[in-house]
Amino acid sequence: MSRRYYTTFEASHFLGVSLPTVVNWIKANRLKAHRTPGGHRRIARDELAAFIRRHGMPMPPELAEEGAAARVLVLVDHKGQAEQLIAVARRAGFEVETTQSGFAAGLAIGRFKPDILLFDLATVGDDAFKAIAELRANEGTTTLPAIAIAGARDDRAKRKSQSAGFNDFMQKPLDADDLQRRVDEALRALRTA
Repeated sequence: MSRRYYTTFEASHFLGVSLPTVVNWIKANRLKAHRTPGGHRRIARDELAAFIRRHGMPMPPELAEEGAAARVLVLVDHKGQAEQLIAVARRAGFEVETTQSGFAAGLAIGRFKPDILLFDLATVGDDAFKAIAELRANEGTTTLPAIAIAGARDDRAKRKSQSAGFNDFMQKPLDADDLQRRVDEALRALRTA
């Protein structure tokens, strides 16, 4: 079971700042905290996680909520395919956003802060491979999990996606339970790495 509250010292560790900075943020009402009967400050895990998200900071694995909806960014360039992928991802319990190009995906990563990426190779083709190469070359996204998706029996796409740096490969039609299992596995592997 995860902890519900953290000390200011623990918060400073998660945020990568000094203890006095955390105390100053609390005093300035930028970070909410309460006091124990002994006068010590405690910060709720949800408040700390929200603060981290608001400021675009990386989420420490200790604060990642068990069972929380993973944020999935889908790169797909066909409206019908996008609707199908969104439906499957939402059935799997994910928060979903879509984009239609590798460039737009880069912008969306900065704004949406996804936990994982899904690339539909059938609709975006080489743009997906260019995007994954850029992501793997960027220090901030080198470990961001990415799953390639292609049509049934597309062994060439599977081999190419594995060598390009994708973490996993799925074939259509997608199953919500299988997608959820694979996303959970990729996120678990990232947290234990």
